[in-house]
Amino acid sequence: MKQVAQVLIVLCLTILASPAHAFESRAGSSVNISDAVRDDLYAAGGTVEVTAEVDGDVVASGGTIILSGRTNGGILAAGGTVRIGGTVGRSVRAAAGTLMVDGRVASDAVIAGGNVDVVGQAIIGRDLVAAGGNVEVAGGIGRNAILSGGNVTIGGTVQGNVEVQAGRLVILPTARIAGALRHNGDAQVDIQEGAQISGGVQRTSAMRRRGPVAIGLGGRVVELLWLLVVGFVLIALAPGAVWRVSARVGRHFWMNLLTGFILLVVVPAAAALLLITVVGIPLAALTIAFYLVTLYLGQVAVAGWAGARIVSGLQRGGAGSPYLAFGIGAIVLVVLFALPFLGPIARLLALLVGFGALWAAAWGLRRPSALAAPPSTGA
Repeated sequence: MKQVAQVLIVLCLTILASPAHAFESRAGSSVNISDAVRDDLYAAGGTVEVTAEVDGDVVASGGTIILSGRTNGGILAAGGTVRIGGTVGRSVRAAAGTLMVDGRVASDAVIAGGNVDVVGQAIIGRDLVAAGGNVEVAGGIGRNAILSGGNVTIGGTVQGNVEVQAGRLVILPTARIAGALRHNGDAQVDIQEGAQISGGVQRTSAMRRRGPVAIGLGGRVVELLWLLVVGFVLIALAPGAVWRVSARVGRHFWMNLLTGFILLVVVPAAAALLLITVVGIPLAALTIAFYLVTLYLGQVAVAGWAGARIVSGLQRGGAGSPYLAFGIGAIVLVVLFALPFLGPIARLLALLVGFGALWAAAWGLRRPSALAAPPSTGA
């Protein structure tokens, strides 16, 4: 839990430090940036490719993300496929179905995905935290590595200690670990001839107690980054709708909470009744699918509302990026969700309030006045 909190705090500081700076935002089905950007860059789209130098941070989400230019700040990215190359001046936070790091990262890298690959030419200046179904580390790590996955393969150089929680661990002959290798006692371990581990190997059941921390760390990072993906894409496609629903969260909080609670119970019950007839089965399936989608999307509305409130407080009388506002709100939500005892309560409130606001806004679209422009949020 301590490691989760540290990572989330770093993420908060990375995003919250941005409002005072200028920025550029790009969105579309295909976003290609080949000209130098002298500000922070926020990009969302089906395909996002950045080959130019960015003199600031890069926040990107989309189906495919390729970041091969020089980034003087940090990178926050999430998508179906993410490739991070070039040179990164600060840290990397990324999640994807397939994630590859093949550049130079000056500070830490916190990455998660189905397949995670830190290739041979990659260099991580400080610590690496990686979680995924398959995790391969062939590059150089300046300090320590914390790895969690079904299959973990290490063939690179690590200047500090390595901690692994895995079903299967393979240490290739090219591996050079200056510190100790610690892994869970029930892992299948294959340390191949030629591998060098200066600090020795510790196979202990005590690592099992560290497992939830590693899993929790990856889970929180993935949750945050996928929330950013969904939010950024929705803002790019329908910004007015997103901010109308977000504004309703604050204006009718208690009514949204009540509406969300009622719908949480009524919609599954109605779907169950539809299952009684053969004709109603497809309709019941569609109802449940729509129910689950809107239940999750309610969190987007709450994150947008929270971020807009924070940005409007920091930038009195000024306008900011909607991507920045949503990013701040998403981080605040995930930090709240990670808190012991209060986290589940915060999550339930966010789900119910956002769920109620989304359905109420959809119902309100029947009225012409609902099509008015969204209020200014400072975001």
